[in-house]
Amino acid sequence: MLADLGLLYCAFFWGLSFPTMKILIGIYPASWLLFLRFTAGSLMIYIFFHSRINESFRKVLKGGVIIGVLLFLAITTQTIGLKYIGGGRSAFISATYVLMVPLIIWALRRIFPGWVTLFAAVLCVSGMYLLTGDISGSFNFGDFLTVICAFTFAVQVIAISHYAHDCDPVALSFVEFVSFALLSLISSLIFETPPEYLSFNGLPELLFTIIFATFGCYMVQICAQKYADPSHATIIMSLESVFGLAGSIIFLGESLTLRMLIGCALIFISVLASEFSLILRQGKKRR
Repeated sequence: MLADLGLLYCAFFWGLSFPTMKILIGIYPASWLLFLRFTAGSLMIYIFFHSRINESFRKVLKGGVIIGVLLFLAITTQTIGLKYIGGGRSAFISATYVLMVPLIIWALRRIFPGWVTLFAAVLCVSGMYLLTGDISGSFNFGDFLTVICAFTFAVQVIAISHYAHDCDPVALSFVEFVSFALLSLISSLIFETPPEYLSFNGLPELLFTIIFATFGCYMVQICAQKYADPSHATIIMSLESVFGLAGSIIFLGESLTLRMLIGCALIFISVLASEFSLILRQGKKRR
């Protein structure tokens, strides 16, 4: 239950970060913004948990680097893909990682996720289809990159569950953050011009993104996935899109349609179905 609440916390703040990131992208170059986010997040984790990190650093190094690289690849391919396709289309294709996770686990470990879990995943993706608007059009390079993004997100979620099970999740988060920050710095130096100064216009949004959507969320995600099934975790985290829509409506004045409401309802039902599936599995284990 605590793990599920932690994942719900992540979905809530990641969703609210959509409108703040939209504001910040207009102020900072994308890669430099990511570098600022994860560098500041790394410093915050080390300040609060330096003793745990020093104690477990060598043990979590491999897993943290792998998770950080996967997250960087996912976000990078998603960002580049947005140059070729619309935001709604990108959001929908990215959301298919919810369906990919149980299928990848099934293929690799020969563990059938259960019909209820598969139904919940399909229902969740259907809700995302309705939520993200028109996604018609022929398959192009942007779609291909975003499919890679979804697959990489799926593998990252599975990798987190694998490494967090036997490692200190806080130390694992620190290595993930540092890996991401270094890769963002390299990307920034190669492809972008450094910002001349930190704009005070976007400072509240930047602080919110660093403290809640980066330091809090990514660390909480790893801690929660130490105890949560990865297929179950992705469905709860998909509520990010619902909270993102709510934040965009409240703070950016975007419109809400009946189609979007139905999409939100399907995602909520998928979360309930996933919780029901978890209760069923726990009941069978007790027997």
